This record gives sequence, C-alpha cells and structure tokens, in this order.
Amino acid sequence: MLAEKDFAAFVARHAGVDAEQADSGARLGADLGLDSFALLELHAAISGLGVDLSERAWLRIGTVGELYDQCLARSHRPEPVTPETQLPFPDLSTPLTASQIRHPSRPVTVQPPDAGAGAPNGGEVTDPAGLRIDQHVSPPTAAVQGGRGLADPTPPRPPQRSGRYFRLAPLLPASTPFLYELAISPETGFRWRYRGSVPSYAQFEQELWQGMLSQFLVESVETGEPVGNVICYNPDFALGHAYVGAAVSGRYAGSGIAIEPVRLFIRYVFDVWPFRKLYFELPEFNLPQFASALGNGLRTEGRLVDHEYYQGRYWDRLILAVYRDRVGSR
Repeated sequence: MLAEKDFAAFVARHAGVDAEQADSGARLGADLGLDSFALLELHAAISGLGVDLSERAWLRIGTVGELYDQCLARSHRPEPVTPETQLPFPDLSTPLTASQIRHPSRPVTVQPPDAGAGAPNGGEVTDPAGLRIDQHVSPPTAAVQGGRGLADPTPPRPPQRSGRYFRLAPLLPASTPFLYELAISPETGFRWRYRGSVPSYAQFEQELWQGMLSQFLVESVETGEPVGNVICYNPDFALGHAYVGAAVSGRYAGSGIAIEPVRLFIRYVFDVWPFRKLYFELPEFNLPQFASALGNGLRTEGRLVDHEYYQGRYWDRLILAVYRDRVGSR
C-alpha cells in the first residue's frame, strides 16, 4: 500500500489537480471535482493497487483521508479473492462480465419522457452507464451471424445479473412496498417516476408495469436488502431503440458504486433484445454529476429547452444515448 503522501499524489493525478489540493480533508467531489465517471476511473485505479473495498467501506468515504484509511485497513485485512473480485474494471469498450465488475460511480438521476410523450408515468435514471461511444452506429440488430450446421464450441451463457456490489432480482409482490417508498421518498421522489407527486398505493401498483419491457429490483449483495429499481420502457423494435432508467436509495449518493446496477442492466438489455441504442433523459441540473462521460461514454442527441421546472426555474431536458457497438458482445 502506498504511503499517505504518495496516495494523495496518486488521487491528485487522477483528479487532474495539484498534489497540494488532495490533502486528507479534500472532498472527492466538491473539492477535487470528481464526478461519477471520474470516480469510476479512480476506483479502477485503486483496484490496480490490490485493494478491494466492500460496499460498507465505500459508503463511509467522502474525503481523500477517509479513502486512504479504508484502503490502508483493507490492505491489512484482505478479503478472500474470488473470480468476482480479483480482476480490474473492464475497459469501457469491452464486454461487461461478472469477473470484471469493479467500483462504479455515484448516482445521478435522469427523467424519462413525460406522459404526453407516451412515457410510463415518468422514470428517472441513476447514473447512466459509463460505456464508450464512437461516431459509428451499428445496424439495427447489430447481431453476429452464427455458423449454421456447425457445432458451437462456446454455447451462450445466461445474461449476467450479478456484480461486485449489486444484483438484479425479479420484481415480486413483496417488492412493491419498497418500490413505492423509493418513488415518494424525499431523496429520490422529485427525481423519479412521479416527479414529487404522491400517488395512492393502489395507483402505484396498477401503473408499475405500464409501458415497461423489463425491470428489476436492485439488491445489495452484501446485505440482501432492496436498494433500487432499473427499468426499460417504451421499446421501439422497428427502429431499434428503447429507454432505460434507474433509481437507487439516497444513502448511495456519492459512494461511487451506484452505477454498477445500471451497467449490469444495460448489458442485460443489449444481450436479450436487438436494440442498437438506449436512450437516457435527464433534467439539465443532473448533468454536472457525470459531465465527463459526454463524448466518451454518452452522446448528446437532443435538448428540449426550458422543458423541466424545479425550484423556481425552468431547466432543459437532455436526451443522451449509449450505443450497442461500443458496448461489445459476449
């Protein structure tokens, strides 16, 4: 493990700031300017030091000093190494597998189309996946032709639904109370499906699957508790696109791991359906949390001027996209 001074310099390099700015009290986000995707890269770099932090450890981290203390403690008390924890985070242009999932980034919310545009009563996204996008757009199906008549030595695997910190679980009737609380909670309610309004429980149950192609409950691997919701809605199979969204409990804000279930879900959707791209929609006030992904992980494809209202002013709504051909195939 690096000495504390060297570790601070290590963090400063990844933040693109002078070493003096990365003192022990410097906050990773507010002081060093690390947004969700910059944190993602920092997490991957820390993994390269041979340190694997648990979910609870990431939830305690806010400053450079706290990050160093957690890394130092983990380097003295290593967890058993498993295929799920020993490999570094994948390059953003390579397929996402269970053995490659590392430390994603903090949550950011994205608002889906409004009801007038055919949206399923809203649907906000937590931190869109950090997947690299180039200018090339694949054909609508982006499928690979199989070898007909030949035995395939590598049969396809089931879609991956479990990562280092979170797993995607089916929605059962017992999940509905948690999802209702998520939709109306002060931390996420104004960003999520009902944009601050509080529907009746009966209305929420009735509309839970409206417009949806697929959705999962997000569970913590460490505790088994439900922590979020990921959705795919408004699919257009003729044109080859759909919308995705997610929300995660407020306690994960700034933790640097809440992007993992979004990445898992995007991989799942691209594995199961022949979409060429997936859309995210978000109010502009959410953009600073992951602005570094634009041009690298996400492409801006539209802007609705003064479309959103919140706290006394109007905000633009941005339409972003992630493309299949930059996500890769298994």
